[in-house]
Amino acid sequence: MMLDNDIINDFKNIFPKDISEEFLFNFDHYILFLDRLSINPLNFFSKWSESNRESITNRYWNHNTKTDWKWSLSFPFFSLLEGYVDNFSTPIIIGFSGLPGSGKSTLGFWINNVARDLDLDINVISLDDFYLPGNEMELAMKGNPWNVPRGYPGSHSLDLLNQSLETFLETGFLKCPVFDKSLRDGKGDRSGFCELETKILILEGWFVGCEPILNLNETDYMSIDEINLCLTQREKDFRGSIQEKLVLYSQIWKKFHKIWHLKSSKFNNTIQWKSQQENEMIKLKGSGLKDNRLSDFIRMIQASIPQKSLSCINSDTKVVVNQSRRIINLNSKTYAF
Repeated sequence: MMLDNDIINDFKNIFPKDISEEFLFNFDHYILFLDRLSINPLNFFSKWSESNRESITNRYWNHNTKTDWKWSLSFPFFSLLEGYVDNFSTPIIIGFSGLPGSGKSTLGFWINNVARDLDLDINVISLDDFYLPGNEMELAMKGNPWNVPRGYPGSHSLDLLNQSLETFLETGFLKCPVFDKSLRDGKGDRSGFCELETKILILEGWFVGCEPILNLNETDYMSIDEINLCLTQREKDFRGSIQEKLVLYSQIWKKFHKIWHLKSSKFNNTIQWKSQQENEMIKLKGSGLKDNRLSDFIRMIQASIPQKSLSCINSDTKVVVNQSRRIINLNSKTYAF
């Protein structure tokens, strides 16, 4: 799709200045981003400015949601999903990747609710919901160098995940476990199962799309991390076993039609984000990670998977956010339904 100059100029004229002036990226780059997603900007603006749709979408924003998250991430992504609903006759899965605390779950909550209100077959689930049940998790996590209760590759029921996604792709029906991170004093446990029938399924997670590295030892001695992690020998050895697990996860990623990556401008932004996320969980549910358990979990995020592979996920669309979760860059490969 290549926009002609008349459409571009008309879009620039009708798009509100008070919104575009809040963007931290070039407006021409924004138009190119929409074009690469096969989105007609005039139709796009008309749709998301319509009063009924605006009323629906506003119900599910956090009070502090920035306009860049609305107009340059949520609306374009949802428009693309609507296009999939119209153009695909069989179910598809979209992968959505982003570091802990980056905003994936918040976006997923918004998408699920807006899709329901608009009666669209679109649903978001989390890789976290496929965490192992409590007793199995205890065994699987035993002896990890960060003493974390969950989180890294190897803490999920991969057979169940694979079977559930295969069934979904064949039938459009999904039976998915529900994992409550506030249970077991913040260690988390399954709280039941949910069932849904849909056409478009988004699977979000912090290492979704991350591929194993062939030569981990060579990577460990390269100056690639944005902070000096000073990995212990125990951490390096354990990272090797995680890479072996990632081989199994990569078979899951092959089921995706596309991958979106909500990329952090700096890897250690997740330190602040994860702390904020757990504090919110404590306020809402009375339980969450804190003190040493929180710092251990953050260390796991930083050290369990090389930061280079988490920052260089082979995504179809990449949205870069800074420490304040403001969007600073947008990039997409050319889409075709």
